[in-house]
Amino acid sequence: MKAPVAFKGTVNGLYLAIESAVDFEILVDHLKQILEKSADFYKGSNIIGCKGQKMSYAEKYRLEEIIKSYGIGVDSLELMEETPKTTSVQLDEPKTTEKEIVVEKEVIVEKEVFIEKEVLQSDTKFVYGTMRSGKGVEFSGNVIVLGDVNPGSEIIAGGNIIVIGKLLGFVHAGAYGDDEAFVVANHMAPTQIRISRYISVPPKDENREANRLTEKASVNNGVIKIESIH
Repeated sequence: MKAPVAFKGTVNGLYLAIESAVDFEILVDHLKQILEKSADFYKGSNIIGCKGQKMSYAEKYRLEEIIKSYGIGVDSLELMEETPKTTSVQLDEPKTTEKEIVVEKEVIVEKEVFIEKEVLQSDTKFVYGTMRSGKGVEFSGNVIVLGDVNPGSEIIAGGNIIVIGKLLGFVHAGAYGDDEAFVVANHMAPTQIRISRYISVPPKDENREANRLTEKASVNNGVIKIESIH
């Protein structure tokens, strides 16, 4: 019988191999047992991802906190994709001069970058109604919620997140590395905000709670700052 979770290594670092359909609490207990026995061996290493079962963002955050408490770094707990097999360019293309190859590659790269920006700017998912505890939305572009985001719910977006209502749950904007992403809400009181690789847990402020101004969270000089929108 396979273990619920195990550390495995690559040339770039360690990853978590998680057995499919395993109960999360069983996974956590087994992970703690491994770390209690072998934390010194893994200390100073970095976790670069996971393979196997997909986890919610709240679950990934909990595992991250446990692993870090044993002195092990966590770069990512996202699912790792298998490296696709590639074929040599020389086998598929006719013989050309070195100059022709360089020009062709430049044109292809410029075209791909242009298409990528167009998709991210125009791709938006709308969520209608209140997001209750346990509900999650993960989308590659922008997410707009027309309703409240309650504690225990989570939103992960590759772009911006806008909540036309109360933001009381967990949000991660710019989840794929966009430092310029932002979060806007009519009432900003989330359990945690992440923008790209930056993390913030807004402190409770009675004045902010009473005013309930529309606010915007964005990254400024490597720190997430929340400002009122007038």
